Amino acid sequence: MAKRTKKQTEKILMTVNVKREIIDILQIANRRFMYNPQTGILILGDEMYGKSICSSHSQEFYASKAEGCFDDYLRGWIGVSKNYPRGIIHFAPVVSMEQFDRGFDTLQMFTKLEGINGDTVIRGFCGLPEKKMGDLLPSTL
Repeated sequence: MAKRTKKQTEKILMTVNVKREIIDILQIANRRFMYNPQTGILILGDEMYGKSICSSHSQEFYASKAEGCFDDYLRGWIGVSKNYPRGIIHFAPVVSMEQFDRGFDTLQMFTKLEGINGDTVIRGFCGLPEKKMGDLLPSTL
């Protein structure tokens, strides 16, 4: 992979080309993500909390003006909290066994971002209970 430029993580809707840009996920408290493994486009929704969240993944996908079809993107939530100081990646809807390759590619993409390590928690992946990234991809980290 060619050298990527650091992109400042903002709290507004963002589109990141992970083939050319890198972000620090430890700067994310709680927000939606959508990722297309074929194009390398990562969409991060507005970082809002609780009752102030008034949109959906599909509305944020449309607002992002990202290319492709909504269903090309695996979706979920990402963030850091007191309970998850090294971050959590929560696939929602869950990644099914039929989507394993796309889900695996998505996990590999996340390992190439700043802040991800073996203690980052993964939820909603192929029927597995909550797992640490290091348990799923030990040779990558």
